[in-house]
Amino acid sequence: MFVFLLIFSIVLFLLNIYCFKNKLYPCLIIPCLLFLPEYYGFDISPDLPIITVSRIMLVVFYIYALINRKKNVSIKEWLTKPPFRTIFLVGYFIFRIISNIFYLSKYFQATKTILEILFEELCLIIAFFLLQPDRNEIIKIIKSIVFTASVLFWVGVFESYTYIRPFQALYTVNREMNNDFYVRLGLLRATTTMGLPVFYGNMCIMIFPLVLYLYNLKKNKLYLGIILVNFLATIHSGSRADIIFFFAITFVYLIYLYITKQKIIPALKNIAILSVLFLLLISFYSMLSPYAKYFYEGSAKAVLNEFGFEFDIDSSAPYGIDGFGDNKYGVSSRTFQLTGVKYAFSKNPIFGLGNGALKNGDVLYNGWGKWVPFYSFDMGIVQILISEGILGMLGYISLFIYLALLAYNQRSTQDKKLFIVMAIMPIAYLMSTLSTANMSNFLFCMVTQCVVFSLDSEKDNNSVHL
Repeated sequence: MFVFLLIFSIVLFLLNIYCFKNKLYPCLIIPCLLFLPEYYGFDISPDLPIITVSRIMLVVFYIYALINRKKNVSIKEWLTKPPFRTIFLVGYFIFRIISNIFYLSKYFQATKTILEILFEELCLIIAFFLLQPDRNEIIKIIKSIVFTASVLFWVGVFESYTYIRPFQALYTVNREMNNDFYVRLGLLRATTTMGLPVFYGNMCIMIFPLVLYLYNLKKNKLYLGIILVNFLATIHSGSRADIIFFFAITFVYLIYLYITKQKIIPALKNIAILSVLFLLLISFYSMLSPYAKYFYEGSAKAVLNEFGFEFDIDSSAPYGIDGFGDNKYGVSSRTFQLTGVKYAFSKNPIFGLGNGALKNGDVLYNGWGKWVPFYSFDMGIVQILISEGILGMLGYISLFIYLALLAYNQRSTQDKKLFIVMAIMPIAYLMSTLSTANMSNFLFCMVTQCVVFSLDSEKDNNSVHL
């Protein structure tokens, strides 16, 4: 394991030097922000944030942005004459910071959250505003994200079958971090660098729109293959919600083709071909192993059970397999957490209970006829409302209004493919918040991609705005 850590760290270090020198650092920093684990870094003190490798790289990226900034870019002009939609972006930061300021004296986590908002979110947007990459540079960034994710798709399937978790070697901190593993239907749920299988599943669905964008841009069949592996990896995450979300995004994509008056028949043909290939693939695996057969059949039945079917998944388990595993009732295990919102609003509806309340045991749920402390958020909306109250929710609403306005602003452009990034990506993220806590790194990398696309489309104007 140490050898893997050493080789991985050396390669990443050399990539940093190469990408910085050759002005490709945006293509490295975004995948690293998305995929490097939180437990890969330096743990100086339990009272201080972990100095993760991705945070170190962020500092390097900000230096890179200052060195390579576009000379005609004026932040002063943006601050003094912002367009209407920028008000909503600024509103996100104002609402969230005010909500956390209220709890500065009570929870240290509130301070950490403010620092993360300023350093990892606001500064990231400003850095890309300074760089203003053109369309070709943006596509390179998206390719770097998709190809890195494709490696994780394969690694996730490998983990599931072999129980070997190579990225466990990157766990270099002393404190307890998300890095759990669970068995479902006889196979290990894929996790890779994402900390939890549900985060891995969410990663799969949030990468999906980017793969669709590249396919529409290039019509390269390689991206159809990536979609196939993406869906396979989603299944191996063991997340029923993400399997459903994958189909939902496909449906939204077909609606997009219809709305933009593009040919829908080729898309349906591709879906049919990929479906046949997928069935052949899992049939081959199922013939090789009864465990694989049980896993794929059980996964399909588990998804159908969420829609009212009543398949007995455990009864057909091969010898030595315990059955489905934990959390058979995924929907009810999450919706009961809405009782925590009721509790938080009874205490402080405006500011919530504060970031830090969960870890301190101050968040109570009523799931068993009595109020008991709970130590996890499994829905993004629950996390926001409990931790930051109405102010925090207003911040997120402002952010998504901003994204909607960016997408609306692209309606008259000739590149209709941008709709996949500008509209379907936020939809995919919102879906993910129904099954896990917020994945802030994905949210703001998504916001950044939408911003830079918007900047590129406005370069013909006399001024560029966020």
